[in-house]
Amino acid sequence: MEGVTRRACIAIGSVPVLAGVAAYAARGSGMWGQDRGAAFEPAGPPRHMLQQRHLPNVPLVTHDGRDVRFYDDLVKDRKVVLSFFSSLALAESFTMTRNLAAIQRLFGTRVGEEVFLYSIARTPARDTPAATRQWASQSGAGPGWKFLSGRPSDVETLRRSLGFGSDDPAEDADPRFAIGMIRYGSEPEMRWAHCQSQAKARVLAHSMVLDFGTGPAASGSPITKTFGTGANPATAPVWNCELLLKGVA
Repeated sequence: MEGVTRRACIAIGSVPVLAGVAAYAARGSGMWGQDRGAAFEPAGPPRHMLQQRHLPNVPLVTHDGRDVRFYDDLVKDRKVVLSFFSSLALAESFTMTRNLAAIQRLFGTRVGEEVFLYSIARTPARDTPAATRQWASQSGAGPGWKFLSGRPSDVETLRRSLGFGSDDPAEDADPRFAIGMIRYGSEPEMRWAHCQSQAKARVLAHSMVLDFGTGPAASGSPITKTFGTGANPATAPVWNCELLLKGVA
């Protein structure tokens, strides 16, 4: 081995790699009489994989009686805020809807145009599509905030796929666990986050404004009204949650 130079060692070491690449290419070209195509199935686009795993296209019914598909009709290409409610956990559900009502007022006309709120029945056998109408009415839901129910098996699939479940069976069975969380994000950007639904409304506002932005300056925008109608309201100190929700929460 003393007569083998460093360059020769590198060349020898590369032979198996090059041979493997050549074999892979030959297989793909049908040189060995096999079917054309890659030796391995290529991974799908990340957005598609995320949708398949975490955003199932289950059928649901909105509080205004419309049949929808979760992904195709509600989430695809949108910024969304997702939550659960239950008549078996009224106190926690009322806190959650009260906070979302504050978020709805804060974002103003952006809700229903750019940002969409969806509250899903945690106990759909009890909170049927007919019952969701009352939930929407008492929560002050506007056009961009839908209360949803559906078949229990479909809602359960959705709950677990969205990450509103627990590994602890007792905790998972308690509706308050799912109700205690809010998940929000931008589906086309594949950016998702969550916060506690029982926190102060200003905490939710802080998180969502940082992710969704303050929006364009507009005379009817609560955010613009709060921070003034300067040339660049996007420079508003969104970290000041108390000021952010002044007159809104």
